[in-house]
Amino acid sequence: MRNLPLKALQTFETVARHTNFQGAAQELFITPSAVSHQIKNLEEWLDCSLFSRHGNQLSLLPHGRQLASSLSSSLTEIKTACQLAKQATLSKKLVIAAIPSVATCWLIPKLNIFQAEHPDISLRVTYAIHGTDIDFSDVDIAFIFANSAPKIAGISTELFRSGKSYPVCSAELLRRHDLAADLSISGGPFLHDAVIADGWQEWFAKAGQQPNYSSGSLSFDDFNLLRSAALAGQGIALCPLAMIEDDLRTERLIKLSDTYVSENSGYYLLTKSNPLAPSLASINLFRDWVFDQGEPPYLSSSQRQPPLSKGIGT
Repeated sequence: MRNLPLKALQTFETVARHTNFQGAAQELFITPSAVSHQIKNLEEWLDCSLFSRHGNQLSLLPHGRQLASSLSSSLTEIKTACQLAKQATLSKKLVIAAIPSVATCWLIPKLNIFQAEHPDISLRVTYAIHGTDIDFSDVDIAFIFANSAPKIAGISTELFRSGKSYPVCSAELLRRHDLAADLSISGGPFLHDAVIADGWQEWFAKAGQQPNYSSGSLSFDDFNLLRSAALAGQGIALCPLAMIEDDLRTERLIKLSDTYVSENSGYYLLTKSNPLAPSLASINLFRDWVFDQGEPPYLSSSQRQPPLSKGIGT
């Protein structure tokens, strides 16, 4: 068959769903008389009636019902195919929301690697605020910290890094107090993460030690502040190793014990999973790149600890 009356077929499919001209006219933004005209043209082209008419009431005839069903499926497939085709030229741009710790300590230091591998993809990085819902209408990928994997419709959730936190301090603090021979973990000084308020209490319970808080303590509302204080030699902090990769590698920070807290928490990668998302191809490339980075060997096994005949240790 040649010269299919596509406009009339679309109009018929709409009328079949509404079972009246008025509803179809409103959906198609045309007048009811224009709808009637399109149906008349289609019936003349097919040389058969598609509806039985009783005054203003319409009822699909059996062959009309079959045609409407086939058209509905076909139009849906056409719409899907068009959207998928559009993806090839749409979205070489990704919006990534990351909590400050991931953005500063992991993501930004590695972005040049991704850009070198995928120079055609533009990235915009914004903050995700811990405890605040992410608006995925404007975000393609998110890095969050949570005690368990969140469940969000249309979003794929994968564990990115463990949230286990270990006691660490700067090499300078270790040397300073080792020389004084008067410091152990139980003696502090302690740096506290306000998000994990009972972190040190949990750690001492697991380590079988009694803390001595006589030296005072500092508390921080943001992990980046906590890490900066630890790097500055202000005290001992409980830090997730995943966020201090470079600090451990360069020994700016030293892991003091294999005892850890926050065993069930983790950093999660959230990505749009809607197959019609314009940026899906780019999202998948970024997701694969993230997991290709892997964990450095000093995070997946015990880091070499300094010999401590006296000083910090468990």
